[in-house]
Amino acid sequence: MNKATLIGIPIDLGTKNLGVDIGPNAFRYEHLIEKLTNVGFKITDNGNISCKDKNTLKIGNPKLKYLEEIIRVSKIIASQVELLIKKQEKIIALGGDHSISLGTISGASAALKGNLGLIYCDAHGDLNTDKTTSTGNIHGMHLASLMGFGDKHLTNIHNSSIKIAKNNLVHIGGNDLDKEEIEFIKKEKIKYYPIFDVLSTGLGPLFKLINNLKSQVKNIWVSLDLDVIDSTYAPGTGMPNKAGLTYREITTIAKYIGENCNVVGLDIVEYNPLQDIDGKTAELGIELIAKLLGSNYSWYTNYLEQNKL
Repeated sequence: MNKATLIGIPIDLGTKNLGVDIGPNAFRYEHLIEKLTNVGFKITDNGNISCKDKNTLKIGNPKLKYLEEIIRVSKIIASQVELLIKKQEKIIALGGDHSISLGTISGASAALKGNLGLIYCDAHGDLNTDKTTSTGNIHGMHLASLMGFGDKHLTNIHNSSIKIAKNNLVHIGGNDLDKEEIEFIKKEKIKYYPIFDVLSTGLGPLFKLINNLKSQVKNIWVSLDLDVIDSTYAPGTGMPNKAGLTYREITTIAKYIGENCNVVGLDIVEYNPLQDIDGKTAELGIELIAKLLGSNYSWYTNYLEQNKL
């Protein structure tokens, strides 16, 4: 039986789009725990981490908006994740915006003493710093911070070490990147497999990148922003994407990772139920969680469960 601990992190300080803060509870409302239990998981629900409403907070530094609260929440997340992974628990972290990765990945890296690779699925780079940002939104900086680039308040969350070595990152599905992020990828030689590569060369070369990563590090964290998926299949996101991965592509990628990598935890972020249609984004999110953790859930397995004799 697969065991995993669920943590909700309803933070929405990295975006102006209302709705992602109710994402964790919306996933629960769509029977995430029951559906995963039906396909062989034992889920422990740790509830939600308390996050302050942005209307009660001051923006602070316009280049690092809501920095103080994001750091406070990230430290709580990191401590929880570190303890759980040391107990051999797998983690399912539900956002909230993508800034939750500051805490989840920092905690996982600490527990595993840096022996951690990151598969990062996102239409955006999230590779800005306070020096290059055009918005000041920290949910566009955290990936750079986890590799040690940017403001020290962010790079030093939980501890001062680099959480993810830049050669232990594979970024998948990029489509909307800033000029500075593209330059960063080239300069730092980030393993980057954008939508263009998926369309022009298929998934084979991506699987080689994933195989190389798992040969470098024993443990893998997967961070999945639902906006990497085409809005036809995932309309309920903070920033719906009209040029994202198809259902076939994202489920195949998730299955490959789950069957070939030791996934110790994952983030599912930017779910906005206010923009979802008939819960289809949540349903796909649940399917991807199961596949990424080495199991299988789909409309068909759900159909079979509902029609058992």
